Amino acid sequence: MQDDDVQNRGRPSKPEQLRIREKIRECFEKGLSSFTAAKVTGYDIKTVNKYYNEFYQEIKNSTSQDFIQRCKEEKEQAIIAIENEILQSCKIRDDLEKDIKKMEKKSKPENWVYKRRIEISRHITNLQTLRVTLAISPTADITLKKMLGEFLSNNGGLEALIGDGIA
Repeated sequence: MQDDDVQNRGRPSKPEQLRIREKIRECFEKGLSSFTAAKVTGYDIKTVNKYYNEFYQEIKNSTSQDFIQRCKEEKEQAIIAIENEILQSCKIRDDLEKDIKKMEKKSKPENWVYKRRIEISRHITNLQTLRVTLAISPTADITLKKMLGEFLSNNGGLEALIGDGIA
């Protein structure tokens, strides 16, 4: 029995550390506090805080990247996340359609089934609208160029700014 206790103490193996990190990262990405993450995962609060600090440091380091490039990457990640949600919602809708057809063979399905199908369809439509809106929205570099162009055209161009001693 003491041999088991000795094996359970100390630093976990590398694969176990990776599993712990992933479980804690899921909580971090959901926006849970470290206290709640410790309760959910069952890990010690010090362990959770250690990993949360690492995650915050990763974020801090990533913010030193080129701002415009980071915006483009964030936009792409958001589009991918929305597409994944659309796929999952479509699967749920398709499964519901199959269930409705089975129910219709036996008897008329209850109204809540049809209402649920409509809710899912609306959700998918909203996600698709959000995805398209995000996909066609200009990135920071395009917006800044447009704003600069408008500013220059409204103020007599670059020559006028140079003449005023502004540029």
